[in-house]
Amino acid sequence: MYDSHGMKLLHDHRTPRSPIYDLPCELRDTVIDLLYEDHGSLKACSLTCRSWLSRARYHLFRTMSIDRGRTGDAFARLLRSSPAISAYVQNMDINGSQSQCSWWNTDSRKGMFSWPTLGPPTRAHTETDLTEADTWLRRILPEDMHLLAKVKSLRISALPLGGGLTITLQPHFKQIKVLSVDGCKALAFSDFITFLRAFPRLKSLHLLAIQWLPRNNNQGEGPTQPLPLLRSLELSHKVDAAPFVSWMIEEEAHKELTSLNCSISGQQCASAISRLLKALGATLGSLVIGFRETGDGADILRKSALELTHSTGLQSIRIQCSTVSSTLLHSSYRPSLSWIVILLATANSIHLKALTISISASDLCALNMEGLDVVLAHARYGGLERVVFEIDFQKHPVDHSQISRVGARMTTVRKGGLLRFVTFGDDSV
Repeated sequence: MYDSHGMKLLHDHRTPRSPIYDLPCELRDTVIDLLYEDHGSLKACSLTCRSWLSRARYHLFRTMSIDRGRTGDAFARLLRSSPAISAYVQNMDINGSQSQCSWWNTDSRKGMFSWPTLGPPTRAHTETDLTEADTWLRRILPEDMHLLAKVKSLRISALPLGGGLTITLQPHFKQIKVLSVDGCKALAFSDFITFLRAFPRLKSLHLLAIQWLPRNNNQGEGPTQPLPLLRSLELSHKVDAAPFVSWMIEEEAHKELTSLNCSISGQQCASAISRLLKALGATLGSLVIGFRETGDGADILRKSALELTHSTGLQSIRIQCSTVSSTLLHSSYRPSLSWIVILLATANSIHLKALTISISASDLCALNMEGLDVVLAHARYGGLERVVFEIDFQKHPVDHSQISRVGARMTTVRKGGLLRFVTFGDDSV
């Protein structure tokens, strides 16, 4: 074939290049980022083009969850076959439970110590559990202890805390900055502290559920390791906060703590939080607080001297008051929420900018909004920029009349332009 000038033209039989391959890298990464929860599409992206592979893997393998079932074995095979993938893993979730039974389930054939619990009878803790968990983890985790060096967040669930677990996990995860502990048990409080010391770079600790036997709580912790300097701490109502708070204050491990999230379960817990707030003083900048599975919150506040007077550096407070159980959901009875007004009346920070109240719609009638409005009109709240009500309508349609009543009952806050609403329901926006 010739052109108008008699020059011979060559046919290009190659398949035309799809314009998708020529996307700017910024646009390509944005498209992949939007698919971060769609694993099927992310897998397709990883097969589309080599230049797409890295970003797709970033989302596919950023968080890895393993248990004693198939996921643990699959994780071990993945790292053995493709060790380069470990560079993308930033969050690890290790669950020691099995598909059919957990290590604390009833088994009358084993037993060493009985756990003090108010719930149903649970199987006693045994040394066999400790060794079985250690053996499983040594089999699952890679031999090269540097492969998981980029993991920054570790969550452990249903694992018995002991020296063996500490020795097994520490070489792999010594760089972590966030640790979450859920449904774990230790033979003694000192075992948990030894485990905690194994991660000196830790900045954020979430204690969701953990138990230890009351015996030997003052037992030596062994060789002293550097203390993690925590910046953020979460204590749920399923944690005995008193010994941990006492340890933090005695060891001065609280000095850099700027964020505290606590769910108070009783008088002893409230007293511990009171001591911690006093010890933190102006250092604390963010506080989340609520009561769970307890009696009159106002009475507990008075007896424990729990107040915000010493927290002169607070910038934000979040009140968790959605505590109605499913059995009380359709009942006319509502626990007293007077503790909220009592606590907020003790605030003493000129830096406070945000107050958030998380509450179920059925509990709004139990909140003294007129009293709250008076408290928030005080000069100590002069720097407040927003008061946010997060209202949960329990999967029912949002009742806008209830929202209007909140504004009508809190006239000072509303006229100041501070009132905001976030709703959760069938027609939430």
